[in-house]
Amino acid sequence: MFKYYLKLVFTLVVAIVVISCSTDSEENLLAGEDFTSTNIRVLSVDTFSVKFSTMKFDSIATSISSRLMIGKYTDDDMGIVNSSSYFSFNSTSYSIDNDAVLDSVGLVLGYDTYYYNDTTQVATLNIHKLTEKMSSDDDTFYNTSTTAYETTPLITKSYIPTPNKDSIYVTLPYTFGEELFNDIRDNNITDDESLYQKLKGFTIIPGTDDNGSVIGFSPSSEDTYIRFYYTIPDELYTDEYTYDFSIDTYYNHTETDVTGLPLESIIDQEYNLDSSDSNGICYNQSGTGYVTKIEFPTIKNIYDIGREGTILDAVLYIEPNTGSHSDIQPLNESLLLYTIDQNNDLASQISNSSDVVTATLSTDDSEFNVITYEVPVIDFIDKKLNESPETEDALILIPSDYNSEINKIIFNDTEKSNYNTRLVITYAIYE
Repeated sequence: MFKYYLKLVFTLVVAIVVISCSTDSEENLLAGEDFTSTNIRVLSVDTFSVKFSTMKFDSIATSISSRLMIGKYTDDDMGIVNSSSYFSFNSTSYSIDNDAVLDSVGLVLGYDTYYYNDTTQVATLNIHKLTEKMSSDDDTFYNTSTTAYETTPLITKSYIPTPNKDSIYVTLPYTFGEELFNDIRDNNITDDESLYQKLKGFTIIPGTDDNGSVIGFSPSSEDTYIRFYYTIPDELYTDEYTYDFSIDTYYNHTETDVTGLPLESIIDQEYNLDSSDSNGICYNQSGTGYVTKIEFPTIKNIYDIGREGTILDAVLYIEPNTGSHSDIQPLNESLLLYTIDQNNDLASQISNSSDVVTATLSTDDSEFNVITYEVPVIDFIDKKLNESPETEDALILIPSDYNSEINKIIFNDTEKSNYNTRLVITYAIYE
């Protein structure tokens, strides 16, 4: 209760100081009798060390992703980035007129506007039929999951991505469509299970030599589907009809080839690549499992100040590496805070009394080429100072679409950033 009261007093005093146009960086503040009889001295301390390292989750769930991600490109920081999609089909109805005749069949892939990297390069869609039914022990698929498929593609299409448009259409072989169409018409396929016996699904894999972008496609039945076009010959008017398969279960297989890069030394989830061993930088990449681990090894040195006090605020500033982001590789505007335990397993999301805690991108000093993420860490710092027994948990920052994008963020550590990356604690000393 006293700590809350002290913060309230501090807020009021700071307001008075601001109104009075004070420019002092440190004030010996004396609150009036209406507030408290305690002398309060407020310090801003930024000398605490911040330890950065990179770790990688063994796997992340991608069957809960909001999109299909397909594409491949080479990145100076992350190596060769490759994303393929796997999905099965179903239908809302297994009924076609007995006299229907197939005209053509195609796969419609609806853009969802997401892309990452260079969309001006030609990309390839290799569409393969699955040879096994998609299955998982826990009903969840991960970025490391795979399902067997035919070696030879059913069809290959080259295209230049246009994610601002509606969709891309891929004509499928007539013989492939005719067999499925006739089986539905003749009641050999009557439900999802009998469809799976005939068509276990597709995987779409980028071309071996592709070096362009990863494109997002919508899994919604309104946007992505196999469409059969057919007619009924004996009708007076020869209208063309359609019949659709929609996506049922899906997941993205995302991976990176980091041969020859500092990331190559990360051999399992418990390995931490210290920033000092990776040229003063740390790595975050959605979709593949790389995250920056943040620790405050000297935070308890705050007790060395020697007088009783309380932390009023704690903000971590982290500078993204200037050369690692661009218009085609944009930075996330916000990031969520989570903790990981001593084994680098995900523990919990950081929140306060009102909401989850969010790190935000600040460009206030962008004209001087200083861009930082501002991370409110007071809740975590309070926990570390008061926990018993002590734990070895640490912070990580991930975007809300961590399962559904491939974006990277390269962070500069304290020395690499020329101390733009730092922890700043506002501390009140009282007697």
